[in-house]
Amino acid sequence: MSKNKVKLNICGISCALLTEDEQEYVMKVGKEVENAILSLTTNNEGVSLVKAAVVTALSYCDEKHKQEELTEGMRAQVRDYLSDSSRARMEADEARKEIEHLKKEIQTLRARLTEEQKKEDSKEEADVPVKKTNGGSPAPVHGSFYNPLHRDITPEQEGFMSFFEKKEE
Repeated sequence: MSKNKVKLNICGISCALLTEDEQEYVMKVGKEVENAILSLTTNNEGVSLVKAAVVTALSYCDEKHKQEELTEGMRAQVRDYLSDSSRARMEADEARKEIEHLKKEIQTLRARLTEEQKKEDSKEEADVPVKKTNGGSPAPVHGSFYNPLHRDITPEQEGFMSFFEKKEE
């Protein structure tokens, strides 16, 4: 970076500086220092220019150290936030993986349940008593049972059949 030569005049004292900063910035800082020194000399009679310059330098140096401490505290806080953020990101990734695993497990369990329900339904259909309908095809009977030995027996035939059944005396 190029060096800039800047001439300052602070409270009647001329200074020539060689700096990497822009001339406008250096002039602004010089004006701020001059205002701080003049404030001390006008508000406190008997304070020399040298004492005012020393107090101003101490004040700015004190402010610098306090800002550095504050900055370091903020840096530590940012490091903690980054660490927490990283940990939270890892936990979120693990939670997403667990969710995907559980979704797959749910799909597997649903498929098994569907298969078992189909097996039970087919087993129940096989266990349901059947009676012949007018078309001759079997139909499930709900609420009553059908005796497969008495196929398509009319009430008249039932009376006839009861004649041959063994009766207890």
